[in-house]
Amino acid sequence: MDVQGLEAFWWIAKTGSFNRAAERLFLTQPSVTARIQALEKELGQQLFERRPRGVRLTDAGRALLPHAERVLQDIKRARQAVLDLQTASGGTLSVGSALTTSAYLLPDILLRFKRGYPNVEVLVHTGRSHQVQQLVLDDTVQVGLVHAPLPSHAEIVSYPLSEEPILLVVPPDHPVARHSEVTLDELTQESFITTDRASGYWALVEQWWASQGFVPHITMELDSIEAAKRMVLCGLGLTMLPYSTVKSEIELSQVVAVPLANSATLKRQNILIHRRGKIWSGTAKAFLRVLEEMFQVNLGVKDEG
Repeated sequence: MDVQGLEAFWWIAKTGSFNRAAERLFLTQPSVTARIQALEKELGQQLFERRPRGVRLTDAGRALLPHAERVLQDIKRARQAVLDLQTASGGTLSVGSALTTSAYLLPDILLRFKRGYPNVEVLVHTGRSHQVQQLVLDDTVQVGLVHAPLPSHAEIVSYPLSEEPILLVVPPDHPVARHSEVTLDELTQESFITTDRASGYWALVEQWWASQGFVPHITMELDSIEAAKRMVLCGLGLTMLPYSTVKSEIELSQVVAVPLANSATLKRQNILIHRRGKIWSGTAKAFLRVLEEMFQVNLGVKDEG
């Protein structure tokens, strides 16, 4: 069913006149008549009764009117939704996030984004980095915030956002807490707490330990960073954590991060990923601009027009 015909039909029904409908549509009266004739031919029903002082809906016209109104409203909403996406004044943004990113970095990112774009609805999907990569490939999310290393994929484009050190975290009253630097040899008798050994960051820790010939004495294997921090706070062992996950506790002097000798390369990289050839909506561009500002990076965002 032709939308232009429905629009002409609605205006005639509203104004009671072909001429007034033509004025509202900025068309000639014969053009409006032609649209109605085409619509009546398609439906096989006469929609208006011509009267000396205008027109009146037939039974078929009255039956059609509420449906025509719904169709035209849906089209109006669809156009507005597309416009909102392009201007970032509304619409939806979908973000995939690695688990630790969603807990320790994403809240600050989204808080800044929502301050600038309060009418955009943000949908967040979480998982391990490789799972977020699949969400990006499936177009379930527009962008992903994950950690390197990540399996390479021809359809994935990645941008580094930041690097953060992976720290030795100890209780404030631990003997090594006062050291300006500690070697792994000094930690051979210490009790270590692991967190989620399937995670990418813990793989980096184990690789670095192996490169240094260090075999830790592991007394607890936990699947939660928060649980590991609580154990350290209680003096039950030491652990290794990315800076962002323990930043608050360090600032409050609840734990101490002790520099490790030869650990300059022990860092985790936070990266942005998206599908190659992605056509960005206005909301996605706005989100990328927030990331550019926060992390002082260039993500290749270009304003068009």
